[in-house]
Amino acid sequence: MEKKWWHDAIIYQIYLRSFQDANQDGIGDLQGIIRRLDYLKSLNINTIWISPHYDSPMDDNGYDVRDFYKVSPDYGTIDDFKDVLAAAHERDMKVLVDLVLNHTSDEHPWFLAAKDPDHPEHEHYHDFYIWHDGILDKNSKKKPPTRWISWFGGPVWQYVPALDQYYLHIFSKKMPDLNWRNTTMREELKKMIAWWIELGVDGFRVDASNHLEKNWEFPDAKPGYEHFSSLPKHHEYLKELARELFIPNDLLVIGEAGGATRKEALQYAGFDSEEFNLLIQFEHCWADTDDQNVLTPGKWAKGIIDLPKIKHSFAKWIEIFKNRGYHTLYWHNHDQPRVVSHYGNDKHHHERSAKMLAYTLYLLPGIPIIYYGEEIGMTNVDYTELDQFRDVEVFTEYNNFIRNGASHNLAMQALKDRCRDNARTPMQWDPTPNGGFSAHQPWIDTNRNTKAINVTTQEKDDTSILNTYRKLLSLRKSEDIANAEVTFIDIDNPRTFFVKIAAKTHDYLVLANFKGETIHVDLPEDLTAWQLYLHNTEPHHHPQHFEPYEARIYRKAK
Repeated sequence: MEKKWWHDAIIYQIYLRSFQDANQDGIGDLQGIIRRLDYLKSLNINTIWISPHYDSPMDDNGYDVRDFYKVSPDYGTIDDFKDVLAAAHERDMKVLVDLVLNHTSDEHPWFLAAKDPDHPEHEHYHDFYIWHDGILDKNSKKKPPTRWISWFGGPVWQYVPALDQYYLHIFSKKMPDLNWRNTTMREELKKMIAWWIELGVDGFRVDASNHLEKNWEFPDAKPGYEHFSSLPKHHEYLKELARELFIPNDLLVIGEAGGATRKEALQYAGFDSEEFNLLIQFEHCWADTDDQNVLTPGKWAKGIIDLPKIKHSFAKWIEIFKNRGYHTLYWHNHDQPRVVSHYGNDKHHHERSAKMLAYTLYLLPGIPIIYYGEEIGMTNVDYTELDQFRDVEVFTEYNNFIRNGASHNLAMQALKDRCRDNARTPMQWDPTPNGGFSAHQPWIDTNRNTKAINVTTQEKDDTSILNTYRKLLSLRKSEDIANAEVTFIDIDNPRTFFVKIAAKTHDYLVLANFKGETIHVDLPEDLTAWQLYLHNTEPHHHPQHFEPYEARIYRKAK
């Protein structure tokens, strides 16, 4: 296997709108990234992934693209983007950007022409999107062709009176889906991708990559996800992009596709794949749902963590890609709650559980993706009012919860536990108002715990969460952890996360209590020959005794 530049990548995901505001308008921007590159370098980051920076009306914070060739004025200009590329490359850091291919904004010029029968280019652009005449009910009244439900809740069909037709949107109604069966549309997207490659980007994270094909027979179903997710033909489109653009330019391309089988995973991102290099899947992300909750159902129903499910997921995906590709390691991203609030304990054991989560993930083989603020233990939102939220999904789902019979307080708690805004609050750089993110009121409220949880304070503490991340990420480099061997120990134990890692010069034991109560365990082996390398509590004389969220890393030379 030929070694690629990304085989030892340590990726940091930047949610651009919330990372750093350089021009003091309350919105993160591209110049803000440049100000923080040295900080990221000190964290041992060598690759950054920037969330959508394109011109957009921001219905979905940039995933609704109005112009693929422009930078949103919120974030700067194309020259600012060039400055980011130059500053990162000067530091030997690579730059990935989001690539949104499933849909555009409804304000994109293509769609403006597509929905307007009087537009001179209507016929050309109408077929760039997916339209349906609808069907007649028993009273001869027109209704949508299917009962499919969008990923944001609500129907996927939106009626356009001027055309007497419905268009398909599997996300927000302001994000109409593109028709990938139209070759002219595909050529336009390829021109756009080539333009960004020529500008100097080092790769892409392809958003919603498994949704590009739809079932054009439009069978009725509810919610109908199987008719617009992971249909076989979408692989043809991905291969077309890879063969013409991704592979010839030696890019790192990360696909987003939930629910992939073993065969599909290798098809997406095996060493001999002609689609992606890495795959983001979500199997471990919602291992604490309560299926009995009918008031705030699905991902919104917080329950007890199924730890064996998480461990089996990691073991499965590492095994799938062993000697065949690389697995991605991440706890959460812009679509999930903050991990210390989700799988840890942000109230009573904040620092300890944040370190435990770092120990258990970042000594596993694969390519890690750290989400901004994770390295200091940023938490879920502490909002008290519905209007403090910004995510389009929140308001649709809140109404759904109320219709289901949930009280306002129950609905609010579900949002605070699970919504995407949890992962989108301003980065907490220091203890000043707004956390050093901006001198202006931010676009979304800063968490009130910024005085206690911030970079500046943790920089001064050698044992902080931040410096724990530095040590772990440095260790990944020196020990070639990306290619290490891992053995999961007592994998079905619902309380412990025990793994053994065989790295370049040492073996490592990660022993962790994933729960909030004290436990006594049988150790996997005699620890006499092992050195206690890292620990998140004060060492004690009872190795079999683990306090809540206690975790230790032992090592010994080979």
